[in-house]
Amino acid sequence: MAISTPITKDRLKNHFIYHAWKYLLVAVFGVFGWSLIYQTTAYRSPENMRVDVYVKSSSATSENILSYVDEIWKNVTPEVETVTGVELLNTGSDDYYSTMQLTTYIYAGEGDIYILPTEDFKSFASAGAFLPLEEYVQSGEIDVSGLDITSGYVAIADEDSGVYETKLYGIPLYELYGFMDGMNLDNRDCVLAVLVTNGNTENVIPFANAMLQKGRGDKPDWLIESENAEEDAQGESESPEDASDSEDDLQDDLSDSEGADTES
Repeated sequence: MAISTPITKDRLKNHFIYHAWKYLLVAVFGVFGWSLIYQTTAYRSPENMRVDVYVKSSSATSENILSYVDEIWKNVTPEVETVTGVELLNTGSDDYYSTMQLTTYIYAGEGDIYILPTEDFKSFASAGAFLPLEEYVQSGEIDVSGLDITSGYVAIADEDSGVYETKLYGIPLYELYGFMDGMNLDNRDCVLAVLVTNGNTENVIPFANAMLQKGRGDKPDWLIESENAEEDAQGESESPEDASDSEDDLQDDLSDSEGADTES
């Protein structure tokens, strides 16, 4: 005997109240599944047709990075299909998550051009993660005229002989204040390097050089004022006793000098 259960507003209301989580769960899995399918099947430019710029910074966003390199993409490597800018976490070298994120990207071969704090750069360069750049500097493909590139040299032990050999693995950005205005990047402790496994050196090298040349510029006025204010504050922090001690030391030095002259 069939039992007829009429559908009423109250029954529907109760049904959705008690079973809403099921519908929500189905919706979540549906969105997740579609996203996964899209990412898996979406077209991805081959390595030789893309340039990926990874920047570890607490101020430069992905939008800042793309804004900085957009003109370079159009004028220097227009044949490249895709250019991406990736912002890496910069919460200090002691932070486990930011260090793990950077390590994962580099050892997975992700990215082509990296801009990193000096400490991170030297750490990964010594592990062989970056491309030696001397030949590109010598050929003029990378223009470092007027720049102090000392900090870009890193010594690496040869796997066979164990002898350390020093090579240029990065270009310091310390004096390239155009990065500060153009990318919102504090360049004063950053080094630009090229991943050794980039797979697109013919496009990556001119792209990296164009980034460096665009970064040339004078120190911003606001930074000069800030540094001057810091120097003034340090000068004013000297206590009267310290100033008095310094004056006494100076008088002692002068007295000793006068005594030596008299004896002579």
